[in-house]
Amino acid sequence: EGGRIATRHLVELGHRKIAFLTDYLDTPFHPAMKFRYQGYREILEQTKIPFNPEYLVEGERGRISARVMSKKLMMLKNPPTAIFASSDTHAIGVVDAAQEMDIKVPEELSVIGYDNIRDSAYNDLTTIDQSLFYSGAQGAQMLLDVLGNRITRPCKKYVSLKVIKRNTTAPPKS
Repeated sequence: EGGRIATRHLVELGHRKIAFLTDYLDTPFHPAMKFRYQGYREILEQTKIPFNPEYLVEGERGRISARVMSKKLMMLKNPPTAIFASSDTHAIGVVDAAQEMDIKVPEELSVIGYDNIRDSAYNDLTTIDQSLFYSGAQGAQMLLDVLGNRITRPCKKYVSLKVIKRNTTAPPKS
């Protein structure tokens, strides 16, 4: 759902050239990236925006890796006007690269991250909030309930997601 929310936010601003920057999608260590990518693709399809394979960039996790990957995106012949980074750490790396390349965020490039970590607020980053503290507390409580035999069958809890609008997304330049 978060991938859909982030991509829909960019589409509603008027973006049609939206890249997705992520960890490797085929890693077993972080399957959430595949789900975020799936949501991104679903919104592109629903809004009839053609998927551009050049706009999918996968690489190592981290800010420095994201900076390198995003520079490749921004040097394309037809660069994106927006980048959905699969984590806030990646998104901060995208903003770093834009600054190094004298690309103004959000005037020339919109950037949205995912997680709403503390650094996203410091960097004034638009992001998807997935209530990390609350979901961690709920997960720990569920584990304690299972260990204490208070839950005897499989269960799920859903956490609401929302866009935290800050100053890294805006309509594309005309």
